[in-house]
This record gives sequence, structure tokens and C-alpha cells, in this order.
Amino acid sequence: MAKRGVKLDYAYCRDEIIGPRGVTSAQLKELAPAVEAVHLRINEQHAAGELGFMDLPGQDEVLDQVLEQAARMRSIADELVVLGIGGSALGTTAVDMALKGAMRHALPPGPDGMRVFVADNSDPRFFGAVLDQVDLERTAFCVISKSGSTAETMSQFLIVKELLERRLDKEEALRRLVFITDPQKGNLRLIAEDEPVAILNVPPNVGGRYSVLSPVGLLPLACAGHDVSALLAGAAAMAADCTSPDLMKNPAYLIAALNVSFYRQGRNILVMMPYATDLFGLAQWFAQLWAESLGKADSLSGEKVHVGQTPAAAVGATDQHSQLQLYMEGPEDKLVMFLTLDNYGRDLVIPELYPKIDALSYLGGRSLAELVHAESRATAAALASEGRPSYSLRLPAVSPETLGEVIYMLELATVMAGGLLDINPLDQPGVELSKQLSYGLMGRKGFEEQAERMKALDAGDEFLV
Repeated sequence: MAKRGVKLDYAYCRDEIIGPRGVTSAQLKELAPAVEAVHLRINEQHAAGELGFMDLPGQDEVLDQVLEQAARMRSIADELVVLGIGGSALGTTAVDMALKGAMRHALPPGPDGMRVFVADNSDPRFFGAVLDQVDLERTAFCVISKSGSTAETMSQFLIVKELLERRLDKEEALRRLVFITDPQKGNLRLIAEDEPVAILNVPPNVGGRYSVLSPVGLLPLACAGHDVSALLAGAAAMAADCTSPDLMKNPAYLIAALNVSFYRQGRNILVMMPYATDLFGLAQWFAQLWAESLGKADSLSGEKVHVGQTPAAAVGATDQHSQLQLYMEGPEDKLVMFLTLDNYGRDLVIPELYPKIDALSYLGGRSLAELVHAESRATAAALASEGRPSYSLRLPAVSPETLGEVIYMLELATVMAGGLLDINPLDQPGVELSKQLSYGLMGRKGFEEQAERMKALDAGDEFLV
């Protein structure tokens, strides 16, 4: 297995670099026993089958099933629409955007893979536009829901199924579908028992936001033509490098320790800022991972704690011109995580056109990659000069391997951070109430009480201006 290529640079978190608002060696040393204790708990949970995401890099049999199904889909369609939301969508978008680019949907489908649309919102303007964009006769649909009761996803599925059956016949409509769901239960599995729809399993011990390295992400990414074997190999390389209980030898644990340390100092906002537009989807994926995992009301002992570091997605250099002012001079409540690239995979040389204009002449003969590298370094240094901490994940390039490394590292860091905060990073009880109230409003059987509760909570038009 190749050694990982992603490096963690945390110099601008240290007090000897940014001053008294940085973390000290003593603070990290104080965290070490807690990290070691959580490490033991993680190993126990993994052995008990509770941390399924840790097993995903080595799933050879599942990978064969994914590749077989992807080959079938690519043989009958040019485009794939993923019906899923949250953890069933963001990981696929993150990797596909990173590898094919933010402009990927402007390109026609080609021999290197299907064009993948991720329909992660039931907003009718958006979903209707997706359906308008594709040719139903050359499109397949991947329906992802562990329970098969996700209202947004299942409403889209019902619309698509009727459209396919109307345009094609029922047999052909079913051939264009693949379900990814729980291996034993749920509504999609019930449907598949009566109708011959291809089906892949989501491991029961893998939550949605940790599922991108499962068939949830692997199938659509394989359909898009990405090397999912390399994606898993990168994750495996990172996993092999994150086995030590010593936070100074384990990059995932060090990320968790830094974030928790600054959170306890009042830096309750974590900004992920990649210096590449194509990595913005990764920042959005991370925002769900961090927010849904760590924003909790109760500690493991049941005490009310209301903890959580709010993630924010930004992109450099764009947000130097929209958000950096706040980061530099606003409240001291932010920690910034930069993602930088050593190699962008392409470059553009800046022409020497106006040698007599000093504000332009210095650019001539340099390149855009040089400019972006300079901007990323300068932004981190500017924050440091004001005692504002940041750290960087330095990627050698955008590749399936490096993305696999980053994904696994951040997932493990999230679980460690949850342990240090003494909360459960695997559940999401706060999401359930809004789902149940929505079911009540839509008239779902069994949710009459929630419908009545919505009537009681409805503020009416009294405060409408």
C-alpha cells in the first residue's frame, strides 16, 4: 500500500507562531489521555460492529458488485440521476465535482463515464429542471434511502417511475432503476420483492453521512467513470496511518484535538476553505458530517450540554473577497481549515501585456497556479498575524487516492471529536422532529398527532408584513 500523500500542516495553530491565542504543547499534552481513552472506545465500538465506515476500504466483494452494476447501467444509459438527500447525496457530489470539475454538467456525456446529476432537493424548480435536462430514453436512476421512507427521495422516485413507464414500458422502466437500501428491511426492499429492480445494500452499521465509501457513493461514482478502487485504496492508506493512540502520530486524532481545543476556547465556528473551486463540494459534504455528528443536546451520560462547532463552507480565492474581512476583524469565534493543492493538474500562463503598469506587469510571465498558491499562503499568514488560527490539509493533487485519504481522515476525526466532547457522533435525534412534523402535514398515516401539533405551532398570518 502506498504511503498517504495528504499532509496536515498545523503551524498556524501553535502559540509559538501566532501568539497567546494559539494552542500550547501543554494543552495538547493535557488532551493526550482523553484521546487515548477515546481511541480505546473507538476500537471497542469497531470490534462490536458499531463503526462500519472503518471497514469500507476493504470491501472487495461489495466492490465487485458495484462495478458489475455500474457496467450494466453504463451499457443502457448515458446519464444517471441520483435520487437521495443528505448523506445519500453529498459524498457523491463532492467526489464527482472534485474529479470532473465544477463545470462537469456543461460537458456532454462521453466514453469515460456517465454524466451524473444528484437530485438532492425536492424543490420542484430544481428537480423539474433536472428532468428537463436529461433524455429519459438514455437515463438511469439510482434511488438511495436506507429506510425507503425519506419523503423527498421517495416522492422523486414515484414521479420518475410514472414518467419512465409512460415514456417506456414497465419492464424497461424497472431496468433503468437501481435501489441502494438496507439489506433486510425498508420500503425499497418491499418494492424490490414484487418488482425486479436491481438492488445494492447499505451496511446497517454505516450512517448516511459516513456512507460515501459504501455503494451509496461507489455506484454513482463508478457509473461516472471514476476509479473507485483507487478511492478505497486511498482510504485504506489513511486508515493504516491512523492506528496510533498518540495524537501527534495520528493526523485524524490531531485534527480532532485541535478543533476541540479551539472550540473550548470559544472558536465555535469551523470554516473549511479549499483553494480550488472543484473542492467546494467536499466542503459541503464535510459541513454535514461535522454538524450532524457533533451538534448534540445530550452527553453520553444524559446531561444537557448543547455542544457543537458550526461548520461553514467557503472557497478560495473567491471568499477572500467576501468573507475574509469577517475572519480577520470580526468575532474571534472561528477556526479555518484550508485545503490546498500542490498540483492543479493544469495551468495558464499570464501574458506580459502591459509592462509599463506596475499593478499589472508583475503578473506577466507568472501563472494562475502561482497566483492561487500565493493567495492561499498569504491568507493563512494574514490570519496568523492577527492571532487567528488555521490549519491546512495539503493535497499533492486532486485524485481518487487523495480524496479517499481526506474522506477517511475527516470521518475518523469526527468520531474522535465526538468522543472528546462526550457525545454520540453517530446519531441525529434533532433531525427526526422536523421529519415527523412534515409527515403530519402531508397526511401520512400514523402521524395524526404531529399534524395536530403543527396546528398548535402554526403562528398564522398575524406577524406577516
